[in-house]
Amino acid sequence: MQLDKLELDLRPRPNAQALDLGFALLRAHAANVYLAWLALWLPLVALCAVLACFFRPFAGALLIAAWWLRPMLERAPLYVLSRQVFGEDAGWREALRAWPRQFGGGWFFLLTWGRLFAAGRGLYQPIWQLEGARGKVATERRSVIGKNGTARAAFWFGIACANFEAILQIGLLAFIGIFVSDERTVNPFALMVQIADAPNGVPAILLSFAAFAFAGAIIGPVFVACGFTLYLNRRATLEAWDLEIALRQIKPPLRKAVGAQVAVALGVLLCVGSLAAMLLTSTPVLAADAPAKCEAPKFIRERSATREADQSPAQTQIRRELAEVFDNDDLRGYVCKEIWKPKVESDKPKPERFPRDLPNLAWLADIIKIMLIAGAIFLIGWFLYRYRDKFAGLLPTRAKAPATEIAGMDIRPESLPQDVPARVAELWTQGQRRAALALLYRATISRLVNDDSLPLDQGATEGDCLRTALQAYRRQQLGKGRLQTTHSVTDLWLLAAYGDRWPDDAAVAAGCAQWRLEFAGAPA
Repeated sequence: MQLDKLELDLRPRPNAQALDLGFALLRAHAANVYLAWLALWLPLVALCAVLACFFRPFAGALLIAAWWLRPMLERAPLYVLSRQVFGEDAGWREALRAWPRQFGGGWFFLLTWGRLFAAGRGLYQPIWQLEGARGKVATERRSVIGKNGTARAAFWFGIACANFEAILQIGLLAFIGIFVSDERTVNPFALMVQIADAPNGVPAILLSFAAFAFAGAIIGPVFVACGFTLYLNRRATLEAWDLEIALRQIKPPLRKAVGAQVAVALGVLLCVGSLAAMLLTSTPVLAADAPAKCEAPKFIRERSATREADQSPAQTQIRRELAEVFDNDDLRGYVCKEIWKPKVESDKPKPERFPRDLPNLAWLADIIKIMLIAGAIFLIGWFLYRYRDKFAGLLPTRAKAPATEIAGMDIRPESLPQDVPARVAELWTQGQRRAALALLYRATISRLVNDDSLPLDQGATEGDCLRTALQAYRRQQLGKGRLQTTHSVTDLWLLAAYGDRWPDDAAVAAGCAQWRLEFAGAPA
């Protein structure tokens, strides 16, 4: 492993910061990682969806199968990240070509009991794929890598990713449901209700697989990248990669040329001569005026005193190199600098930063708290009142009494004659054409409201009645024949009442015959 080519600033970090490092790594190489993931994930889900459409009783099992094979697909984005982090230009096409050779180890564990219980598998994938560990060695490596709370962090991060995927799936279906719900009530779960009531199960299967593919396409690379950085952070902690990188950056002293050595010697002679001349011509300086040597703190001196003696020349050399590495302000543990300090401390007591006799303002805090609570209650109440129509579809509604009047027409059953088609034909032959068509239309609406329980309001128009009948037909609440009869009777009434285009005798007779066929058997 070439640590000098590492592109990450690896050092021992808390697990939360290691997960955050995974997001940064994914953002830096998002294109290749996501392309490698989607090139395997989408075909797998599409294949399972097609098979589910042909074998509908096994649709749930095929959805679980796509989820079950997911750990094997995660090795392609891990291949890209493991190369990119060490400076290699690994693209998604190279990852796909190398993917069949990445099944070396851990596949049996990941596709059996580990698939259900190893939510933190992203931490252990590099052990099989990158280290090439197998059998007992892989088990011991997983035990070592998972210590110090790393396995727990990987497990709970996997649980969080699973929850995020569920939220994305439900949110996508609810978002579509908002647009396909009724125009008067916004119900996010309208799509799910329509899918459950649909006799054909293919739309439900396709939408379920589409939502599953969408959520997995987003969260999959995130899970892989964060598990990989958790693994790198644990290895950096165990193997002190930060110190090894610093040691490798120490350059050996260069051999100086003969000419440079002569120049340095002449420079030293000139400096010595100048210093001697200054000492002979200047006044003596007190030794106390010389700057004092900066000493290490007491705890560092005690630690150096209790350290064991060197056991070998190699250990002495290693300790000398470590001392050179730590000989800077960032790693030394203390900072040496000069400060001005008065020789005699003042005996006057220092004034307190805050006076002790401050007024008690607890009552003001109580008033502010009450005002905030009251404001929050008012804001919630206003929000519920302002958007009350948006929440109407989510609340259970009381059964409304049937309407008795539509568009100014009396639709009560007792207001209609016993034989509606005969009365319509009688009025039509007498020349009362408007009364005949009005009777036929209001008799139709009366049957829809009282027999088929259509939710029509008193202010509903002819167009509202038609739309409500169509929605009832889609819910299988209204038969196709009654819908067609309602449509034809409404057309006769609208053309005559608002367009002054009266039908001929044959059209009226056909409308009465169709009405008798669909509605005459209903109780008056």
